[in-house]
Amino acid sequence: MDEVGIPLQAFGALLHSQNIGMVCRALNMYQVAAAYTQVSGGNPLEPMADEVRGVAREILSRPPAEDDEMRAGFDHISALNVLSVLAQPADAELITTVLENTTNEEIRAVAKLAAATARTQPG
Repeated sequence: MDEVGIPLQAFGALLHSQNIGMVCRALNMYQVAAAYTQVSGGNPLEPMADEVRGVAREILSRPPAEDDEMRAGFDHISALNVLSVLAQPADAELITTVLENTTNEEIRAVAKLAAATARTQPG
């Protein structure tokens, strides 16, 4: 197996885990890798961008998780953070719905960033 295949396979396992905390960890890893692109010249997780975006959309389509292991709404914050990098115009409606229905100020702030990304992408 090539050097890239192993990390992508491990990342994919985290991304599709049944444990929401692990899924959030994968979303956060993608967002950090995307931020490092500016200094490193590339995102090694880029090949999985569509899957990451799909998982983020799936998380936002349901109410925020309440889990003993993470703070309330952390799943929505992780999903919105990654959409602040990956959002497309088709995501604007979902992000707007989250923005309109949340009372969590942190979710609201990150949703505004994700909405701005969705609006600035070519349709």
